[in-house]
Amino acid sequence: MKRILVILLSMLNIAAFAQLSAVDYNSKDFAQFKASKTFVVQSGDPVFDGEVEKAMKESWKITSFDFISGKEFEKKVSDPSASFIVLIVIGDQQTYGQNYHYLALVNGGKKKITSYSYEEMLAYAPINHWGGEWEMTDCGFRVRNMIESMIQAMDLVQKNDIHGNTKKIVDKLQLVYNEHAKDIKKRTLLVCEDEIGGEIKGHKPKLLTKAEFAGLYPFKFEFVSKARLTEVINSRS
Repeated sequence: MKRILVILLSMLNIAAFAQLSAVDYNSKDFAQFKASKTFVVQSGDPVFDGEVEKAMKESWKITSFDFISGKEFEKKVSDPSASFIVLIVIGDQQTYGQNYHYLALVNGGKKKITSYSYEEMLAYAPINHWGGEWEMTDCGFRVRNMIESMIQAMDLVQKNDIHGNTKKIVDKLQLVYNEHAKDIKKRTLLVCEDEIGGEIKGHKPKLLTKAEFAGLYPFKFEFVSKARLTEVINSRS
């Protein structure tokens, strides 16, 4: 079977926040998480929620877990014995009020979801809100990869004995990821034509043609539909 790398290139517009982050595994926050029960907050979108449930049952082995509604989350968010996987928007005042959209793992203990900051995410996967995933739940087709990547980020922090504040952890994780970057050229790069080669929410012209992309990327690639990407992710190719 040929090896395939799946990438949504329009996520490059949030490259500064695209590295999956995790807290120091020797920290009180991580100890609190390990002792918690994790609650997955359902969005109300049946497709997204179904994909998340399937992904959790297939991949999540770190803590016990269950599923709760948004209403239940509002009542339980202050519980320090709970952790949550939840869709979250975090504002950054340093960038003039810019909002960043994530699927995040956070500890309980806050009054409400808007009380959480970037540094309080135990692990996260960014949502491509500004490049095609206009609704938070539009990432459902790749949510299994998002959850597995958050698990991997926490594992890498522990295996590589990474310590420090959030920025230091992200920087050191990036070095680990970069060590494997050379493997990309051995794989077929799948480019989502719905986001790179097609219209974005009615905006024209096309962002990149195949010919233009070939002039930028010297290795093997294919422009494919989002449906094809979904198929590849689900088949674990």
